[in-house]
Amino acid sequence: MIISVDTGNKHMKTENCEFNSGVEILDTLPGELEEVIEYEGKYYMTTNRRISYMEDKTADDRYYILTLFAIAKELSYREKNEGLLPQNLQEIELLIGLPPAHYGKQRKKFREYFYRNGAVVEFCYKGISYRIVFKEVKVYIQAYAAYCLLAVKKQLSVIPKILLIDIGGFTVDYMVLRFGQLEMEYVDSLENGVIRLYNSIKAAIRQKYSILLDEEDIDNIILERGGCYKPELKERVREVAIGYVTELLGKFRELGIDFNTTQTVFLGGGSILLADFIQIVWKRFGVEYNIINDTKANAKGYRLQYLVEKKEEQK
Repeated sequence: MIISVDTGNKHMKTENCEFNSGVEILDTLPGELEEVIEYEGKYYMTTNRRISYMEDKTADDRYYILTLFAIAKELSYREKNEGLLPQNLQEIELLIGLPPAHYGKQRKKFREYFYRNGAVVEFCYKGISYRIVFKEVKVYIQAYAAYCLLAVKKQLSVIPKILLIDIGGFTVDYMVLRFGQLEMEYVDSLENGVIRLYNSIKAAIRQKYSILLDEEDIDNIILERGGCYKPELKERVREVAIGYVTELLGKFRELGIDFNTTQTVFLGGGSILLADFIQIVWKRFGVEYNIINDTKANAKGYRLQYLVEKKEEQK
């Protein structure tokens, strides 16, 4: 069984599920059917308090536990919506990804972090016991995986030059493709994701209004989801967000990338969150762009790449 997991700094995504990248150990035993995993004698639950940025996600077991949550949620989804029958042992082909800047140096370590010599993994989720084994673990490049998905749907491989900008939690992954082929000179990651924006907004609001905002407050204001926020506070959040987008897009000119000579495609949760501000700032460029409104595009792209690889192997 193929399960794709996008281990983001802000959110964990599978092809069908999404939740915050936060986990903590419980001090007390949970109640029945709570959103809890029991693994190796400890109880874990997801939380809205995301894990602080980790360049090396293998430094401890938190992203492993988050991935067990992702697998359990995906299995539950498939059992409910696709008629998947529960089995005593699930053999899983796990597909995961890394930012372009980290892929080369971390790929092997990241694979082994999850594979763990192919040992059987036993855990309970919401009171249900699971036994899984990773038949295979494959690591792909974030953003490029999403491109592979989009290329099929929108025939992107025939376009002379495409710039992909994937705004994530901590990194902004980018790459340039000519007729579908990567230009390795322009495949990298910037540490300018929305977490940096959150920190800038928190500091600006704290300094001017002595008000402490959390990340959910900021999302509510940006997405205009209501709440008892003062108009001047909301306006200040908008100002900082527009400044962030302006600075981010300016970096691409410094990198030698001209929006006037590429078709630019934004993707990732950060791009969706900031869609209105991208539209405002982009007016100065006077060319077309697209935002892909699918936070799970990377996870879906991992599956597509894997299936293509398997098909090639069978030839």
